[in-house]
Amino acid sequence: MNMKTLAAASAAFGLLASASVANAAVTVITSPGYPVADDLLGTTLAANGMTMLYDFDSIADANVTYVGNVVTTTPNPITNSAPPPWSGGVPVGGTSALVDPTNYAAVLGGTTGTFSAVGGYALTSFSFYLGSPDSYNKMTFTLLDGTTQEFKGKKIWGGTPAGDGNRAAGYRVYYDFGGAKVKSITFASSTDSFEFDGLAGTVGVVPEPGTWALMIMGFGGAGAMIRRRKAALA
Repeated sequence: MNMKTLAAASAAFGLLASASVANAAVTVITSPGYPVADDLLGTTLAANGMTMLYDFDSIADANVTYVGNVVTTTPNPITNSAPPPWSGGVPVGGTSALVDPTNYAAVLGGTTGTFSAVGGYALTSFSFYLGSPDSYNKMTFTLLDGTTQEFKGKKIWGGTPAGDGNRAAGYRVYYDFGGAKVKSITFASSTDSFEFDGLAGTVGVVPEPGTWALMIMGFGGAGAMIRRRKAALA
């Protein structure tokens, strides 16, 4: 392939990469009833409408990973911690508060936890069960092109329903990627702790940059051959 064709392929690749995320933005879906009203009331840990990808217990999709602090609740489900609240859970000590009796993530102050898609894959949608929504927590979405989008405090769950700092509040939050593909999601906290469980969503295959380049160069080569044939026939 000549240099002009290679340059054109390179330019086309750049345009495709930028166009794919030009209008993409991660937004929070907190409309009551999406997909079921109970999700926003903390009455279920189920990932309604999505596939559970990582629950810190028995589910760990092969195309995703999580690196961070995980509270193991076996054999004692609750020990000196603040599990995500859940109306279908178990009582905390002698109180009537009901919490998640399964393993969950707890990002301690000054630390992070990262949920990522493995090489060749990307998240195309996401939801998680948020416990004890706090203003000092933060989430950072990293898109395939390397750009990031940050949600801090109430922006994590859209501020509705309320519950900032309420350890008895917990619900599933959904995110719309606007057609973008997300490589990783980082959870951070400046103060103990950011508790959550049930990471769900969809994972899609994405061609590696080298594959895109080869495809585009292939199209360029095919175009050059067609032009040569037309010239020969003429």
